Amino acid sequence: MRRTKGTPQRRGTAAVELAVCLPLLLTLLVGAWEVGRIVEVQQLLCTAVREGGRQAASGTASADQVKQYVVNYLNTNGISGASASNVTFQDLTNSGVTDPRSATQMDRLRVTVTVPYSTFRWSPVNQITGTTSLTASADWFSMLDTPIVVNTTIPAQ
Repeated sequence: MRRTKGTPQRRGTAAVELAVCLPLLLTLLVGAWEVGRIVEVQQLLCTAVREGGRQAASGTASADQVKQYVVNYLNTNGISGASASNVTFQDLTNSGVTDPRSATQMDRLRVTVTVPYSTFRWSPVNQITGTTSLTASADWFSMLDTPIVVNTTIPAQ
């Protein structure tokens, strides 16, 4: 293109615009990426404790087995920061019960998991949010059956 007299040269304008806009665009991109990861991990935590609560409510698994079930679920789905020490089991109806197998029918049970933010973040940025950990809990009612007592004697005629 021929330059006409009086039109200024604009070489390098696109490079300057990119240099000005790129940091903002990258910040927005990394921020959206991290927020998406937080939402994904929160959903996985909710599903893991819901499944752990279901195991606890059945009354066939011990507290340690319920905790391990939650940890295994999270590890299978890529959350390696969870350990059995991050998972808690509570009987909200009877605080003396520490094992789901000892709960009575319709006891309210709670399974909670907390995972540190540093174990699941994707970006190398120190921290975009003020979040240091994510927590999820699920409440279930014990579905233990009341034992049925059957009289085994046959009545005489």
